[in-house]
Amino acid sequence: MYVNLRALQLLVLLNDGLCHSVNTLAKNLACSIKSIYFLVDQLHKYRIDIENINEDGFRLCNPIIWLNKDLILSHISVLPERFDLKLFDVIDSTNNYLLQQLKRNALNKGNVHVIVSEFQSSGRGREGHIWECGFGNGLMFSMCWYFEKSVSDLSGLSLAIGIAIVRVLKANSIQNIQIKWPNDILCENQKLAGILTEIRSEMHGPTYAVIGVGINCNLSKSVKTHINQEFTDLSSIASHLIDRNQLLGQLLTEFCQVLNDFESYGFTYFKKEWISYHSYEGREVDLKSTSGPIVTGIIDGVTSDGAICLLTPEGKKSFSGGSIFVRPRYTNV
Repeated sequence: MYVNLRALQLLVLLNDGLCHSVNTLAKNLACSIKSIYFLVDQLHKYRIDIENINEDGFRLCNPIIWLNKDLILSHISVLPERFDLKLFDVIDSTNNYLLQQLKRNALNKGNVHVIVSEFQSSGRGREGHIWECGFGNGLMFSMCWYFEKSVSDLSGLSLAIGIAIVRVLKANSIQNIQIKWPNDILCENQKLAGILTEIRSEMHGPTYAVIGVGINCNLSKSVKTHINQEFTDLSSIASHLIDRNQLLGQLLTEFCQVLNDFESYGFTYFKKEWISYHSYEGREVDLKSTSGPIVTGIIDGVTSDGAICLLTPEGKKSFSGGSIFVRPRYTNV
């Protein structure tokens, strides 16, 4: 997506949350009044809420605490020098960027490569779903991790990443955080965050995992109208302001710990903890798959490779794969 640098300059001017007249903005940016209206339209494309005051001034509804590379690195407590962190204002997809770099053999195995962006024009979720988040509204980042393992040994990886996110949110006094199998983070049954893990491997060699994460921090009204499921954000559930720079540094630190443990012990090491966080554990659900009939059963944990287990009339069964969706049959339990 084309980045309009002049529009971002306008956003910086508006970021104090005060009302600025069109004439003043035009003067500060050395452009015409007509150009200011054009730039405001560009900012709307980034899902930024800007209020028109008395038809001759603009105010940013939710000022942004900008992401800062040095601040993020200062909050990483495990070998921050290993991290190759790139910060973008706008990108199509952080996962796509890392996958393209892998294809070009442009990533150093000795580094932990992280891509962070204030806005994604084509953010992706599971099963090709679109990840909706406005400029500066959340944390949208991807990490590439190198494994001396085959693809078959990485089952349950996204579930382990879910544990890392829950741990960090709990450490920040965010209550009632749960995981929905396989890759959603919930608060009071509303989606707060999602995980998208994509694996690439060399022929008879090591494996790379590109781990994408999106967390809702302070969603704009324009974003909220485009989300077609129950959702929440940190500004709605936290008792204090969450600094995105600090939160990302904490997440990257915890990811390193979890990924090292995962490489050593696999998902079995995390299984009990994961079950304790599962939002639908012990509940009757419908399990939907694009390749088979709906299966009804009671959730009874997960297997050692992260497959969901259901107690059905025909006995205990396990299900895995990217096309499976779990929905509660009853919301008042």
